[in-house]
Amino acid sequence: MNEILEALEKMYGPQRAAGPADPYEMIVYLNCGYPASDAWCSKGFDALKREVGLNPKEILAAPKSKLAKLLRLGGIVPELRGARLKEIARKVKAQFGGDLGAALKKRMQLEKEQAGKGIRGAKKVLQEFPTIGEPSAEKILLFSKLAPVAALPSAFVEVPARLWFGKAGKNYAADYRAAREILSAGLAETFAARQSAYLLLKKHGQQTCKRSHPKCEICPLIGHCAYIQLRAADRNIV
Repeated sequence: MNEILEALEKMYGPQRAAGPADPYEMIVYLNCGYPASDAWCSKGFDALKREVGLNPKEILAAPKSKLAKLLRLGGIVPELRGARLKEIARKVKAQFGGDLGAALKKRMQLEKEQAGKGIRGAKKVLQEFPTIGEPSAEKILLFSKLAPVAALPSAFVEVPARLWFGKAGKNYAADYRAAREILSAGLAETFAARQSAYLLLKKHGQQTCKRSHPKCEICPLIGHCAYIQLRAADRNIV
């Protein structure tokens, strides 16, 4: 695992996470752009922060028309995303006293004391918010430094699937969880190691291991990749 990540960092350099690191603000950020990408989410989030504010009270007080206008900078369906932001703000204010991060920490500590785990309840809470599935919930826990989860970039699950299994299967959730288990077993359980792995795999999917046309000819992982080995076998090269 370390060799793989070292090769990726040598190719792309150290990576830095985009967007906020507070769990509530991360949920807001992920709902500020569509199609969801750092480019679209950043534009919508920055406009919201500048013109309205990020506090739940500020979002709830903002007219729907103003939210929609601002969120047009973040892509399509701005009215829907504006409604989701109000739903998020309302939920955080009513159920978590305006501080989602503190509520998640408290829940994780209680669950750890009772069951020895600590993140299942927090993941469930996060997945109750709009557009937040299991991969996004794990990303939030990792990058808000609530738990060093071996999260994977949800839009690029084909990268570890190709790397370790040869190709993606028919079940996205199964691919995600199987790849996460391999990553978890091969990485130190630290925020630094697991955040770096997430960002490097994401960059590799964006630049080289693309979904439709992977650039295997320039990939630094030739000696580690099951997908490349399968392609070689199919062409009777090996």
